[in-house]
Amino acid sequence: MTMQNATFKQQFLDKGYFTVPKVIDAAGLDILRKAADDCMNDTTDPGRVTEVDGKTVRGLHGAHLRNEALATLCRHPTLLGAAKFVLGEDVYVHQFKLNIKAAFVGDVWEWHQDMTFYHREDELPEPQFLTVAVFLDDVTEFNAPLTVIPGSHVDGFKESIKHTIDTYDKQSDWLSNTTAKLRYTVDRNVLREMVRLHGMDAPKGKAGDIVVFHANLFHASGVNISPFDRRVAFISYNSVKNLPVQTRPPRPEFLAARDYSPLTPRELGDLSPNRDCPEDGRVRAEVAS
Repeated sequence: MTMQNATFKQQFLDKGYFTVPKVIDAAGLDILRKAADDCMNDTTDPGRVTEVDGKTVRGLHGAHLRNEALATLCRHPTLLGAAKFVLGEDVYVHQFKLNIKAAFVGDVWEWHQDMTFYHREDELPEPQFLTVAVFLDDVTEFNAPLTVIPGSHVDGFKESIKHTIDTYDKQSDWLSNTTAKLRYTVDRNVLREMVRLHGMDAPKGKAGDIVVFHANLFHASGVNISPFDRRVAFISYNSVKNLPVQTRPPRPEFLAARDYSPLTPRELGDLSPNRDCPEDGRVRAEVAS
């Protein structure tokens, strides 16, 4: 699939998202699933978030900093090519997360725009970033697919409601950006009007498919009522010309990148499924010279 295709960019401009099937092959999925399992089993990971039961993993933030397979995924030629083609600039990964919708118990993500969090919390000045969702499992109508409002990005950044959140154990403030009760959600009156105008969609597909979506696209997901896990890697690529303003201390690095170097492509096939992480636990991506 060649990303130099005006159709994808036009869909992105018109609807706020597009899908590409069969981007990651079976061998690549094996590598990524092993990486996801390894990260889920690491209870010391500072970016690990659980559901309200305190044990089911909800999300893994910044796992690409500690796992080479996930770092390489961020540099997959199709993913990186899509981000650079649509944004028209070199990019870096501002945030990486594995969202784990566990069978039967994976909880909701409320309606929101990514720009709300990245602008208010990380001080990104413009919505000059996008997110690529990589399906590690089949995504169906039953296991809580990403739900979007097509075209909702066109009107730009909407004022959201800020909630005062009591985190489960009064833990770090950043948790209110990652739990089932988000710090910022879309005003319901705005949401009703957007749905009236544009309707809703839930992109579904097979493991290995991707969805690319706009910083201002309204999106959410429900509870996973099925007996099937739904693991999706969300990679937020930001333009190297849209760096944080930094008027205050930033969020932890696993939520907001410190390395703004432009990325270069790398194939997943360059990795062995059993390749270990560097001794210091950090992965350093190769960058463009």
